[in-house]
Amino acid sequence: MEKLDFSLLQQEIDYVVVNRTFEEAFESYNLVKEWVESSGVKEADIKSYNLYQNYLIKLKFLALNFFDIDEYPELFRNSASLAFEITDYNLWEKIETELIAMNDINARDEFKKKLKTALEQCSNSLTSSSQPGNPKKVAEWIKDFVINLGLDKFDKLKKAEYLSNSQSIKNLSNVDKNKVRDLLDIYEKLGLSSKEKEGYENSVLMNIDGRPIIFHRGEVEEVRPIDIQGKEPDEINDILNPSSSSPGNMTQAPIVEKLIQPVAQKPITPRTVEMEEILNSYSPSSLEYKAISQEILRLQKAEARKDAKR
Repeated sequence: MEKLDFSLLQQEIDYVVVNRTFEEAFESYNLVKEWVESSGVKEADIKSYNLYQNYLIKLKFLALNFFDIDEYPELFRNSASLAFEITDYNLWEKIETELIAMNDINARDEFKKKLKTALEQCSNSLTSSSQPGNPKKVAEWIKDFVINLGLDKFDKLKKAEYLSNSQSIKNLSNVDKNKVRDLLDIYEKLGLSSKEKEGYENSVLMNIDGRPIIFHRGEVEEVRPIDIQGKEPDEINDILNPSSSSPGNMTQAPIVEKLIQPVAQKPITPRTVEMEEILNSYSPSSLEYKAISQEILRLQKAEARKDAKR
């Protein structure tokens, strides 16, 4: 039985994170899943099978917005720690993408509550601390947050003090400290209602003394007039609240695809081609670039889900 090279799977994950090619992660997930299920590796080598499952879950987290949101709570409950093992991966960005797509604020709060509960029930090890009595599992760290910081809305000074001086955190490696910090950030945001200014995910454009201001999660940011000049209200809203995270550029075929078998490239819809041409006329740092990128991924996501049902 020929095995998939674990180092190539890791290269695929690293490549997707750096280049933000999340559609590629979705394609790779399906390819690897198909290979694992048909290869007989589960019966032949259970240790390798479990490692493949871990890489599959990481690919699923990277392509999270291509999956149905009903799958999220179980994924978080059973495998949340693997998301925090992916260097430079922004899990909250994926969650926020789905929240912004929900027009019903009550539905947003219900979704956040489900994910929050799933994390509270996650028994995966988040850190490698061997100190007796110290938190190690995701659920144990969350209990530590609550004991030291209280419920839901955390005081900023207390939070900074906790992350700097808590006995639970002091002796952790820098890698583990970052995992704890990321978990705390997500857990806190999930605890804030979308009805409150600090928990409302959409960006809102305001005009204060003639200056355009973006209001987002209780904080304000000044906008360059050039970014919104001449735009219609709907266009401004699309710029401020794109529907999903930027897909990046598909600069190469998935690494794992080369390893398994050649796969014919699916034709890209004319609408996507048109938008990619428009995208190239904007600077990657502009709001227009971000908004168009979001729309491209939305179209790709819809097409991927359509294919999955065929």
